[in-house]
Amino acid sequence: MNLEEFREFCLSLPQASEHAPWSDKQYKNLLTFNVADKWFCLLDMENKFCDVKCDPDTVTEWQERYTGIEPAWHMNKQHWLKIVLESDVPRAIIEQLVERAYQLTVTGLSKAKRQELGLE
Repeated sequence: MNLEEFREFCLSLPQASEHAPWSDKQYKNLLTFNVADKWFCLLDMENKFCDVKCDPDTVTEWQERYTGIEPAWHMNKQHWLKIVLESDVPRAIIEQLVERAYQLTVTGLSKAKRQELGLE
């Protein structure tokens, strides 16, 4: 999965948005994908990987299944995974993990916020 396909997929999720929240030069290649200002994914465009929110009870299982899934970069390693985009991880699995990250984020929103966004 290339970077543009990945971005398009993330932005296809309901109410998802893309942000480049840092002005420091060292972070210029980082994007976040959010729903209601809550991250579900961080994309490193230079190194071609993403960090996605994950169910804590499946983190180790995913890391054991694919060499392209590692402990998350710069995130809580119990709740986030790093996925190398050009690796042994099939596109369908990347999309599944991004969708799950999105759902975990949406579920964490208040019921009122979900209703406001039309996600209920």
